[in-house]
Amino acid sequence: MSVKTPSKHIAKTSLPSTRPLSYRRDRLLPAAALAAAVLAGLLLYGLPLWQCLCWALAFGGLLPLGLRLGDRAAARCRWAALLLGPLLAFVLVEQMNYNYLVWEELSALQIALNLVWYYMAAGLLYLVTGRVRLTAGLTTGLFVFVGLANRYIIHFRGRTIFPGDLLSLQTAANVAGNYDYTPDAVQLHCLLALALFLLLLWKVPKRPGRQRPHWQAALPVAALCAAYLAVFFQTDFLRQVEIEPSLWTTRGNGFVLNFSVCLRYSSVEEPEDYSQETLAAIQLETEKDWTADPDAAGAERPVNLIVIMNESFADLTEVFDLETNEDPLPFFHSLTENTIRGTAYSSVFGGTTANSEYEFLTGNTMAFLPEGTVPFHMYVGADEPNLGGQLKSLGYHTVFMHPYLASGWNRRAVYQSFGFDEIHFQGDFQDPTYMRNYITDQADYENLVRRYEEKEAGEPLFIFNVTMQNHSAYSVPWTGLDRTVWLTGDMEGRYSTVDQYLSLLRESDNALEYLIDYFSQVEEPTMILLFGDHQPQVATNFYTEVLGGDFEKVDIAAAQRRQEVPFLLWANYDIPEEAGVTTSLNYLAALLMETAGLPLTEYQQFLLQLQETVPALNAVGYMDTDGTWQKSRDALSEEARAGLLQYESLQYNLLFDSLEDRLPDFFTLSGPEED
Repeated sequence: MSVKTPSKHIAKTSLPSTRPLSYRRDRLLPAAALAAAVLAGLLLYGLPLWQCLCWALAFGGLLPLGLRLGDRAAARCRWAALLLGPLLAFVLVEQMNYNYLVWEELSALQIALNLVWYYMAAGLLYLVTGRVRLTAGLTTGLFVFVGLANRYIIHFRGRTIFPGDLLSLQTAANVAGNYDYTPDAVQLHCLLALALFLLLLWKVPKRPGRQRPHWQAALPVAALCAAYLAVFFQTDFLRQVEIEPSLWTTRGNGFVLNFSVCLRYSSVEEPEDYSQETLAAIQLETEKDWTADPDAAGAERPVNLIVIMNESFADLTEVFDLETNEDPLPFFHSLTENTIRGTAYSSVFGGTTANSEYEFLTGNTMAFLPEGTVPFHMYVGADEPNLGGQLKSLGYHTVFMHPYLASGWNRRAVYQSFGFDEIHFQGDFQDPTYMRNYITDQADYENLVRRYEEKEAGEPLFIFNVTMQNHSAYSVPWTGLDRTVWLTGDMEGRYSTVDQYLSLLRESDNALEYLIDYFSQVEEPTMILLFGDHQPQVATNFYTEVLGGDFEKVDIAAAQRRQEVPFLLWANYDIPEEAGVTTSLNYLAALLMETAGLPLTEYQQFLLQLQETVPALNAVGYMDTDGTWQKSRDALSEEARAGLLQYESLQYNLLFDSLEDRLPDFFTLSGPEED
């Protein structure tokens, strides 16, 4: 009787496969469908064919891949993914932050300080979830989507996300529908890389159940993180390694590091040699040195004082010597009689309008406040000294008008704190007409005239009007807007966003002509100040071309060209005429009050004295008496440095000292005006 032995074929098929990688036939059809979908979608988007094929093959080839790993090998793969995920996220975030050659553009220290935040976030998520694979996916995905949002902010506002933006989410939501969110090629590639990483992560076998952290390892790591946070936020470590926040050089730090550095400096420290004695000496010196303009003392005072901060109003043709088919601001440029005109320097670019409002109304400067902060959210308290309150104490009825939503920049609460008698937003405007979804300057000014006509004859009226017509974006449909002005010469047809903006300027100019024509026929003395809040965020490569390089890399003089906005002060009665005046927004209200012959606060007197040694300043730099710009105060004259230190001390006293310690009668008028 013979005994049959198992065949070799049967023996081989009965043993479990030892190959770690295999292709599952049941997933070949879905893989082909996925590859075809990726290929079609990317071709429709417009990527080059070779890139489309690479991505399609990557997704189609990875989907049917199967992993057979033992417990130990699977655990190693999960931990490897946790180590690689934050690193991948860092690279992708910096790609979207325009640091394409991240390993060359950032120093080793900057890279390390960025990665610390990525791995600390991963550690925190692991403590919460107890799952390695889930932590790797969440960490990578969350950071990539933050980087995606940052890319949009750079595109819309010309700068990265800052801590103060987290308090401005409602404002961002208000205008969110007016932008084009089609991802650019870099964003698309980063999203595809994230999807590919998550698909690969899905292939790694997961550990059943929640894994409890080993406290023997978690506690020392937590202690190291706490020590790092203490050093980062509570010591002078950043200054010692020469890392500082900047709206100008954000890409130099890397996105996450720059955001955290800005957070570190969100609290304001006392200026050097700050004391009540120092403040009292500044006040005494201001009173001693102030000499009122004799012409202003006997000047006719306006019954109506109107200030218009025009959204994104900038004379790009003059600033950058652009060729256009015609002047976008012919009426603005024609005004000379009873007119003071010139250039003011703004601290912001492309957005954060509220900071320009703040500098103008308070006389404070963003140069002494942390990068990325918005005082309207963080520093404005009850009964805050401001131009509106000053004019109210002089008997003016004060009105704030803004033809947009009340929720933007916390304005309703701020103007209530500022003490304005009336506050009007979009819903209060009658018979509005729209241009690109915003109320036009023409409709805005018609409502302003209507409010003037409602007052009693002879009643002093102050109106502060913040327009909305020219708000970005400039790549949206030209709804209600005629194409009247465009670039010619070498730039013709290359920057459609600039063409749209120039046509908007023409509409603003037409509206200004209507407003000036109306008040030129009014018998009551009326003074109108118009200025821009910042330059528009049109195409980034347009600014690269006109500045002669990336904003982050050009010198301070070139960088300040992007901060220039025009101002015009006009009256329907005789005032001194002047052209070519150079100033900055923090000085502008003092100039207005002096020209109007109205009483100045001692703070405004100090500012006009300071302007003699520091003609202009903003968050980007300081102008010296010879007209040159310096990024650092250290490069200025000794007199200028001393004046700026006094200015910083006064601003600190106003914003951060208690009311009891605030200089008496310095920031507000001391009492009723004497006849």
